[in-house]
Amino acid sequence: MPIERLFNESDVQRLIDMNSAPPFGKRNAALIMGGALYWGGLTPSEASLLRLEDVMDQSGDFFRIWTLPDSTAYNGEARELHTEDHVLPFFEAYMDWRLGGEELCLSNQSWYRGGSDPKSAFFLNDRGEPYKLSPRKKGSTDYQPRAMSAKLKSFIEKAGIEGATVATFRDSWVKAMYEAGGCHHKDLMRVSGIKQKETIDRKTRPAIQDLEKVFKDIYSRVRVAE
Repeated sequence: MPIERLFNESDVQRLIDMNSAPPFGKRNAALIMGGALYWGGLTPSEASLLRLEDVMDQSGDFFRIWTLPDSTAYNGEARELHTEDHVLPFFEAYMDWRLGGEELCLSNQSWYRGGSDPKSAFFLNDRGEPYKLSPRKKGSTDYQPRAMSAKLKSFIEKAGIEGATVATFRDSWVKAMYEAGGCHHKDLMRVSGIKQKETIDRKTRPAIQDLEKVFKDIYSRVRVAE
């Protein structure tokens, strides 16, 4: 089985920095951190379908613990996700952009930060519209997130990170959660929606970066005899 490329923190910083140019830099950063990495490793389809009211209360505050609806979850099962202090600045900056010069997806209600439509997609594309799902083939009822996947792929290409794919975002999150400690197989299965232990095992196996470190460290203190 081939060893895949995963994102470390330096890669994530590069993804954000290289995709930070106006006018979409704030959206890009929120999408990279939340839609693809931090929020339970959302799949592209989940990130496309996520609504403002899923992650924010009526007063305009982000939920610290929230539920991805079963209608949005890729496996049809709701799951609990978290928003911690260190990721809030990415989402706050994005909302400021949405409600600043852009004023996207507004309603006639006064809540949700001055009239944002709670039913609107949380992540909006370059035209200020939802990332739509596309039928796999003409007449099909099976849909795939081509638009969101293309956007995530463009982030990787602009950052110049070789060997990574759209799936690398979610796989990197699973591996990071596993390595952070205290997050075992059952925890990962619960927050990711992945049902098979074998899948978790595959996603937490050594990556390229891990093997490089192992080869550098193993027997590194052995010296040539005088």
